[in-house]
Amino acid sequence: MVSAVVCVLACAAAAVVPLATGAPRAFAGSVTSSGLLGLVFTVRSVQLLRATGRPSLPAAVLTTIFGGWFMIAPLLYSDTGFLPTAGVQLAGTFVSTFGLYVVVAGFTGETDGAS
Repeated sequence: MVSAVVCVLACAAAAVVPLATGAPRAFAGSVTSSGLLGLVFTVRSVQLLRATGRPSLPAAVLTTIFGGWFMIAPLLYSDTGFLPTAGVQLAGTFVSTFGLYVVVAGFTGETDGAS
């Protein structure tokens, strides 16, 4: 459960960082909207984990994909700036790492590490 909650918090951070750091509008719009959509999957992952006691693979896989996007997105936009880039990439690292952990826990049937 802790890993899934970390994904929720990091996804929320990825959505807020571009707005809080004055990132260019195109980057802020793209990452913030992606962060909000990612929140749907991360929150659903937590909800299903609490309800069933097992990780939801579809939600965990999509969470991990969003984490990858947060790591790559700053590199695709010119003149993003240091703080927006660092913040979104750090959030993406957390989302990808802990999201992938939930995926692996789902495949292996582990519940203690993901809960």
